[in-house]
Amino acid sequence: MPILCNLQNMNLAFGEKVIFKDAKLTINQGDRIGLIGLNGQGKSTLFNILAQKVTPDISKPPFIFDRNNELFTLFYIPQELDIETYPELDIENFYLSFYPHLYKIHKELSVIQKQLLENYESEELIHKQQELLEMFEAAHGWELESSYLNYLNHFDLQERQTPVHKLSGGEQKKIALSIGLSSKANLILWDEPTNHLDVETIEKFEDELSNSQATYMIISHDRYLLNHVTNKIIHIERGSINSFEGTYLEYLEYLEEREKELAKNLDKLENQHRRELAWMRQGIKARGTRSKKRVEGFHNIKSDIQKLKERSRKVVNLNLAHSGRKSKQLIQIKEGEFYYQDEKIFENLNLGVYRGDKIALIGPNGAGKTTLISLLSQKLPLKGGSIKSLEGLKVHIFDQKRDALDLEKTPFSLIGDGQDFVHLPNGSKKHVISYLEDYLFAKEQVHRPIYTLSGGEKNRLQLALFMKNDADLWVFDEPTNDLDIETIELLEKEIANYNAAVIIIGHDRAFLDNTCNTTWLVHDHNIEIFEGGYSQVAPYLHALELEKKLPQVENDKSNHPPKSSSISSPTGPTNKEKIRWETVESDILNTETTIEQIKQKMTEMDFTKQDPQKLTQFNDLQQQLDQAETTLTKLYTEWERLSEKMD
Repeated sequence: MPILCNLQNMNLAFGEKVIFKDAKLTINQGDRIGLIGLNGQGKSTLFNILAQKVTPDISKPPFIFDRNNELFTLFYIPQELDIETYPELDIENFYLSFYPHLYKIHKELSVIQKQLLENYESEELIHKQQELLEMFEAAHGWELESSYLNYLNHFDLQERQTPVHKLSGGEQKKIALSIGLSSKANLILWDEPTNHLDVETIEKFEDELSNSQATYMIISHDRYLLNHVTNKIIHIERGSINSFEGTYLEYLEYLEEREKELAKNLDKLENQHRRELAWMRQGIKARGTRSKKRVEGFHNIKSDIQKLKERSRKVVNLNLAHSGRKSKQLIQIKEGEFYYQDEKIFENLNLGVYRGDKIALIGPNGAGKTTLISLLSQKLPLKGGSIKSLEGLKVHIFDQKRDALDLEKTPFSLIGDGQDFVHLPNGSKKHVISYLEDYLFAKEQVHRPIYTLSGGEKNRLQLALFMKNDADLWVFDEPTNDLDIETIELLEKEIANYNAAVIIIGHDRAFLDNTCNTTWLVHDHNIEIFEGGYSQVAPYLHALELEKKLPQVENDKSNHPPKSSSISSPTGPTNKEKIRWETVESDILNTETTIEQIKQKMTEMDFTKQDPQKLTQFNDLQQQLDQAETTLTKLYTEWERLSEKMD
């Protein structure tokens, strides 16, 4: 496929924070790219560089941004719509905010049309109006508008004259989807397009992307989406841009294999370090160049180990507070009813929350999910029925609004609150810096003002602040919004191990599958309860969708091994051992030489997966290398045993 653009020698730093260092990126026509990486690593910055809103630093060699002049056109859908700049635009016309030339024509037409109401026979005004309409058509305005309006219908946005600033976050996202999908650009950048959307809308968007011929790059925490709509993954890590051809799931499998290989190499290096240290202390009497090389190699091992550790992906060590309560039932609602003004929200509501429940709360936007949480926490009273809860029940809610942080504080002062240690609910304590490191904050960040952090880093800090506290019931309202994937994965593990109760309002289907043992679906003014995560509910949701499309069809409801230690013998070496002692060193040196030769052959190979013969040769060499390294390990074990007897 032809290349759309090519970026080389990309360097960018904000103060001491390096975003890109000699990074490069190539985008081909037909690429469907998932862009991933820790928050604050440069995902949105890369979008801004592609959109030429940010210019990389001056460097040698200089930054290169080659674009295919015949093919390269770009369209950027940011996380938030620019409502403040265009307060007068309603739903029907908001697409114009992304097309300044069309917006200008539209404004002039609006003025002309008002003037024509008072002077409808003015030939000058009629001529000007006709001229503007022709300009609008020449710029493909009508075609664009028609496509945009069709997508609004597709996403069930009907009240076209409503000002956009009056819409919910989910409704504004539907406008953004409609604008992006109607674009004719050759490269479309999507920045978190599914935040605040219900599952039905996400799946519609997913279908549209899957069936389109567009080239796009998408930042998203929704792993279902990434896996279904991408054919290439770009991972920003420590200033580098790493590309992988394949789906998100295939990339995870690759990372898993890479981490296994890193762990294997690290073990080898640590074992080698242990053996070489013993060699240096014992003073093996190897002569000449080989001995010098070995001494030099010993001094390089520690740095090699450190490099491997740095290459390993960091993870977030989350520690959810464990509640000490013994009572099983926390909350029970019987025959519950709730109305808002004249609108019925819930009726005949019967449900309970028990210790150990991991509940996914799903349903369309506006169905009553947040209202249900307010009822369970008794922030809102029932209009009918009864609610009973554990005496002194502790409920903590991590909501979408997330209280504003004091930007003048530092992460250390915020988390420590005047203390050097964080006192955790399980009775243990941890130094503030160590606690923040669990949330991927580097030591140099903890004493900087919070206003210097990226948006994603602030969200991570809010999570760290929130999770210091104990509770009987945790409620997470869209917890994965603006969190990076590494943080989400660790949050999943901690929720799975949490002993009390958890309710999660969310649309991240993978997150719900991985954390929840029960799903509550808000439907028809009540709660449908399912065992399992989102996957268990998906067939039911599809049935509901079919029921909506075919209302006449009756809905059938019937259906690590311990290391061996060396034991010193009370007696001296046998004659056989003395003879072996004279040869074991040369065997070690010969085996090490063999290993070096095999590695050199592997390095020199022009290896490509597309050549089956070379693949076979490479695999044979790998097998030889594994055998030689196993032999070397045995030889060193033998040498250590003999050396103790020879002392």
